[in-house]
Amino acid sequence: MKRIMIALLSIAALCGCRGVSYNIKGTLSQDIGGEVYLISADSDRATLASAKINPDDGSFSIKGKVDEPMLAILTDDNENPITALFIESGKITVAYDEEHNDYNPSGTVSNDNFVAANERLNELQRRFYEKSQAGFEQEEDQQKLIDEYNAAVKDIIDRNQDNLLGAYFFARIESSSLEPAEIRERIAKFPKKLRETKMLRELDEYAINCAKTDIGQPYIEIAAKDDDDATVTLSSLVGDGKWVLVDFWATWCGPCRGEIPYLKAAYGKYADKGLVIYGVSLDNDIEGWKDFIEENEMTWINVLGIDEDKESPAADAYAVRSIPTNFLISPDGKIAYKNLRGENIENTLSEIFAE
Repeated sequence: MKRIMIALLSIAALCGCRGVSYNIKGTLSQDIGGEVYLISADSDRATLASAKINPDDGSFSIKGKVDEPMLAILTDDNENPITALFIESGKITVAYDEEHNDYNPSGTVSNDNFVAANERLNELQRRFYEKSQAGFEQEEDQQKLIDEYNAAVKDIIDRNQDNLLGAYFFARIESSSLEPAEIRERIAKFPKKLRETKMLRELDEYAINCAKTDIGQPYIEIAAKDDDDATVTLSSLVGDGKWVLVDFWATWCGPCRGEIPYLKAAYGKYADKGLVIYGVSLDNDIEGWKDFIEENEMTWINVLGIDEDKESPAADAYAVRSIPTNFLISPDGKIAYKNLRGENIENTLSEIFAE
């Protein structure tokens, strides 16, 4: 289970019926002492519960209740992950797997199937890695393994259409390769109890917002504070012959920093002709963000797109899943271009302002 732990930590909590009582028991090796912690796999990584480990036999027991079923991480005292598991009604057992030198959860449908599904996909990943190291004899061989992996994911989802695992694999893996309309069509095939989970509701909202930010659609309003703590609305910039580049970025994002020279070049060349850059930062460190803007001479409009709850309504509205992401809005308020990167920024603007 540790092999996919990083991916699991990025998954939002799963939800469904209210008030889920859980009962987790297990036995850990002697090198894991002290206490174990049950931590939400949501972005806040909240500690849900903890329990002392019996020094004699390594056993532990955690009982509790959460508002909604969810994905969680069991960790040691130093927050080192032991295993991931679904918190749902039933008795869950965490046991050592000698064959894989790992800990696995079992005892409920989602957790039992979770282990089997990951073993299946890990084997395909292992084969792909070995083939990659040796070198694929033909390009078709590489594609064949990719197709086999994608088919396995789809099969896992189909076999778990009625439980949390199916929703998890769909939202975490399959949905990333689908168009917004396909995402919504696939969600509709899940039973109501799963369609109402937070994971699928948020994914459905994302698909809807994707359609709203297609090229040709009207821009969506943003109101956020700039580096002088003054609120700047997007609507105050659009129109009057201006082309507005809405750029979602963050100081901690390497690819975003790599785009700054291209943005500076474009702004320096076309600001006088009607280019406006509206940078929407997803930073949590406000002072660090302000210092970065000043140090890098980012003289265009920069606003903070994160609210007090560390969420970004602006990024959600524009269906931003990764950064850098940008949208070029025409003077008539329509989204004319999306995801202009590198030299394409200036090349596109040169065509626009040459007209």
